[in-house]
Amino acid sequence: MTLTSQLDEMLVALRQTHARLLAPMDHQQLLLPSDPEIFVEDVLQYVMDEWKADLLKEGHALEEISSWKDPVSHYPRFELRVRGGAKLDLLFTGSYPETLHLHVSKTMANKNQFSDAQAIQVPLRVSNDPHALLFSIIGGLKEFSKKG
Repeated sequence: MTLTSQLDEMLVALRQTHARLLAPMDHQQLLLPSDPEIFVEDVLQYVMDEWKADLLKEGHALEEISSWKDPVSHYPRFELRVRGGAKLDLLFTGSYPETLHLHVSKTMANKNQFSDAQAIQVPLRVSNDPHALLFSIIGGLKEFSKKG
């Protein structure tokens, strides 16, 4: 399975997640928290939990790599097992609150290594609005999916 076809599989579930989460945003909570752990827990983990549920419906499995700890940005890392056996590494990187990127690559045997040969990096919007985060993930993956 090519990286492009795996991105297409990710997009199917992401679109379902985005459609399901169209709840109103409390505009009094637009300010980003000063603590990155709050952002990760309240926004990023929420989005990933919802996406995980939709991936599961499509026959895929998304698991957080709990042994991964980034003491600076606190951004998490996940492994996605695509239906059919292929594995992708999803690593959120950046410097909170300025930047956030999603790095998607083929999973390596050593969990501390990353494949640059088959990898993409998607810039994401840092926002308390889960819809904005989902929309930037979808848009970024769609761009790379078209190129493949």
